[in-house]
Amino acid sequence: MSNKKLIRYLIFIVVIIAFFFMAIQSKPITVDSAKVAYKPMKVIFEEEGKTRVIDRYVVTAPIDAYMQRITLNIGDTVQKGQSLLTLEPLPSSILDPRSRSQSVASLGATKELENIIQEMTEAAKADKELADITFHRSSQLYEDKVIAQYEMDIAKAEKRRADAVYRASQFGNVFTQYLTQMSRSALDFEDVRQMNDDQRKFNVTSISNGQVLKIADKSERVISMGEVLIEIGDIKRLEIESDVLSSLAIKLKSGMPVEISRWGGKQILHGIIQRIEPSGFTKLSALGVEEQRVKVIIKMDSERDSKSIMPSGLKDGFRVVARFVVWQSDKNVLQIPNSALFKDRVDEQWAVYVIKDNYLQKRNIKIGHKNNLMVEVIEGLKENEQLVSYLSNDLKEGIKVTIRK
Repeated sequence: MSNKKLIRYLIFIVVIIAFFFMAIQSKPITVDSAKVAYKPMKVIFEEEGKTRVIDRYVVTAPIDAYMQRITLNIGDTVQKGQSLLTLEPLPSSILDPRSRSQSVASLGATKELENIIQEMTEAAKADKELADITFHRSSQLYEDKVIAQYEMDIAKAEKRRADAVYRASQFGNVFTQYLTQMSRSALDFEDVRQMNDDQRKFNVTSISNGQVLKIADKSERVISMGEVLIEIGDIKRLEIESDVLSSLAIKLKSGMPVEISRWGGKQILHGIIQRIEPSGFTKLSALGVEEQRVKVIIKMDSERDSKSIMPSGLKDGFRVVARFVVWQSDKNVLQIPNSALFKDRVDEQWAVYVIKDNYLQKRNIKIGHKNNLMVEVIEGLKENEQLVSYLSNDLKEGIKVTIRK
């Protein structure tokens, strides 16, 4: 073969290869697209939690005694003053002279404490009534535009504070009655020891309305002073306890809104962070990794939504998912999907691929808040611009694309 023919064959092969590569390069890549849009936005994170009774009363053994079989069952409703269990004295001496003197002194102290708490309750009740009157009067004045929003907020806060103090004083009143009853029980038991068998029995009564949450052991047996026997609580008054990573708990504050989901119902319940405990603890994750966590206590926000009232099916110790709202916008925010965002290797800035006349343009942008799905755009994009929503290694600036429908 002559050199001229060889050169012609080589030129022909090169032309065929060039046409082949041009055909490949001209074939557009199919991509998924999304539009830049203004929408409401929240930054949230989720943690599992569980419900628990707010006021839980633990009934303990007031003395060493012989307990008869408990007839109550878990879930039974009890009333204040109802008999929970019956105790009988042990054959041995219960109170020596020194212990009896201590019990008498303790009874006198708890009675005085009960009187003090009752007086405090009356004072708190008076403050509550005054706060209610002030709040209603301020509401009317605010509607008439006589007072400013600041003064209305002060009246509302004072009403909440007075309500909280009054509820706390009521609980303190119940607690001091419990202390008085426990102090009196040992003396009463000692006084009936010399009576006949029927009169020697001692009944432990409930100090509050509620339901039986736990029973340590129903069987009759010898019990020791201080031993836990029964737990009672009002199942209608629940709060939520959630274990949160300490790195996320830093972003939380008391009063922040919380959305309660996956509790068994379709609607979203609303809550408010009541307190964040000051001490953390170590917990193993599902993957066996040690994590530092903090307990966050959430109360239900009944003022925000009528659906926030705990459903009747929700009980103590039930699993829920708490969605903590770290940030939310009062107006619509310009945002794009997280999947459209990538880090430019050249200048280490955030970038996206904008689709312009079926060709890709790489554009650096400045972002703001970010959640699991969307990211806020501060600079670099305009509303209704179209961009690639799911990235791949085949994408680069200047190539032709078609949008998947």
